[in-house]
Amino acid sequence: MKKILSFLKKNLVFVFLVIVLGLLGFGFNLIRKTQQELKKMEEEIKAKHDEIRKYETQKELAPSPELVNKLQKQYTAVAEQFNSLLNRFSTTYPAVPEFKVFPNVEFKEFLFETGDQLKKKAKKNNVIIPSSFGFQETGFPSPDQIPLFSLQITVIKHILDLLIDSGISVVNSVVPGIPSTVAFYKILPLDVSITGTSIEIIRFLRYLNNPSSFFTLESFAVTKKDTGLFQGNFKINAVMIEKAAAVVTSEIPKGTQPSAQGAPGSPSGQPQGVPGSPPGVPQQPQKVPGHPAGVPGQPQAPPNPVK
Repeated sequence: MKKILSFLKKNLVFVFLVIVLGLLGFGFNLIRKTQQELKKMEEEIKAKHDEIRKYETQKELAPSPELVNKLQKQYTAVAEQFNSLLNRFSTTYPAVPEFKVFPNVEFKEFLFETGDQLKKKAKKNNVIIPSSFGFQETGFPSPDQIPLFSLQITVIKHILDLLIDSGISVVNSVVPGIPSTVAFYKILPLDVSITGTSIEIIRFLRYLNNPSSFFTLESFAVTKKDTGLFQGNFKINAVMIEKAAAVVTSEIPKGTQPSAQGAPGSPSGQPQGVPGSPPGVPQQPQKVPGHPAGVPGQPQAPPNPVK
């Protein structure tokens, strides 16, 4: 202890110098941070000031009651148009099974059961379908693949029901793609190859045009074969509402009504916000009358085949 005190006495000037330099460094650092915060605050104030000046020259863009009313009318018109389209062109999202207890085992049961149902229906209607659609029949898929495979199998079942009901002679192949999500619906591409008479192919196209069908035809090519039959290659999209959608209401969502307190410097009652976007995803609309094909789990109900 005496040695430490003796050292401090001999080097007292240097100790004070180190302390002073430390205080100066801390002070400079504090001043630098304060200057940075002040500069950031000045930039924010300048941005707000520029925005206010812009409203002075473009009053139609200012958050005024007139703008709120205009946006409210636009929202109401779009909501009515959206609901009208859903009611007129109603589609259904296929009922994809969920496997929770033993996913691997339940999925394989679903795969084999679906295949047996399609083969029995095809045999009854004298339609030849592929013996396999590319899904692994031995072993088990990984858990993260089961939802995708289940969706693909469900869509394949729907398109094959349509093909069999249309009386196509031979279904050469049905190859599903990878689904993509757009807004509140999902798109699953399909490559379909069939062989049949011209009447059978035209009948299949008519069934695709059924308003309750969730299939859309992107492109197709038809070539005549030596046997007198025609081969058709189709690129089809399965467009499916992803969830039970809620019908959009024409009322402005809560929290987007004009505020009772106006913006600073604006007339009394001037709102500070504008209406928000439509809430959520629309509910499942009512099925189109006369089209029972929209019922999940049932095959499409096309018109009577032309003899």
